[in-house]
Amino acid sequence: MPIKNNNIIELSNPDYVPVVKDADTFYGGSQMWFPEKHWYSKDYILHNYGCGTIATADMFLYLALQNKDLKTPITELALQGEPKVNYSNYDPYVRTIHDNYTKTRHIIAVLGPAIASAINSYSSSYGLHYHASWKWSLTYYDMYELIEEMLHKDIPVILSIGPNTPKLWGKKGIPFYERREIDYQENADQNPEVGKPYYYKMVKQNVNGHYVTVTGLIKDVVTERIMLRISSWGKQYYINYEEYRDYIENNSGTFTSSIVYVKRFINK
Repeated sequence: MPIKNNNIIELSNPDYVPVVKDADTFYGGSQMWFPEKHWYSKDYILHNYGCGTIATADMFLYLALQNKDLKTPITELALQGEPKVNYSNYDPYVRTIHDNYTKTRHIIAVLGPAIASAINSYSSSYGLHYHASWKWSLTYYDMYELIEEMLHKDIPVILSIGPNTPKLWGKKGIPFYERREIDYQENADQNPEVGKPYYYKMVKQNVNGHYVTVTGLIKDVVTERIMLRISSWGKQYYINYEEYRDYIENNSGTFTSSIVYVKRFINK
């Protein structure tokens, strides 16, 4: 796909879900905040397998933060009427989402269809008019278009980087990047289409078996790639869409590496 200028489709709130913990503000929540206690404990399960629960819980919070009509008694456990989430409120909120909706399990965590079912159950409970479905066999362009559609409608996209298939315990995965500005070129000529010079630095390798939340889609003129801005482990990262699709093609599969498609239906 030729890229002539930066084109960004993103959620309306650049802060996504700001969670304040230990005086730092995070970009969504993190399963790593739950301690690894006993193997059978809820904390252990959420720490090791809770990424789908975090993504689901954060989606509910994002929608509630943008639209007061989407606030519920459950999201108010975390928000308490504030525009940011204090960690002391976030912890019991996530546990409530786990207990009532996602029901994270050992090893299998929360499968994509179960996340869709949790969203539908939550939406039905509070009359939010959202419907979610797990997409089993999306092509490159079909997935791209659905991500773009959801972001245009200000709905976060829960995306799975599935396990290796058929070798489920394989170690191959995709890299995560951070976007870094090039400070020493601050006074150099800049391309007005892309702003200050930057590059993407790889910070994690071979990520798999993990849910992330897509908050932006960037057709990047600098790298001539499509980059997805994501929330994962409470931080903002980027993944290369081409690398993700190559991973699906060569090491995973469309059944487990896909998205939860969410749409809102309102009768007028």
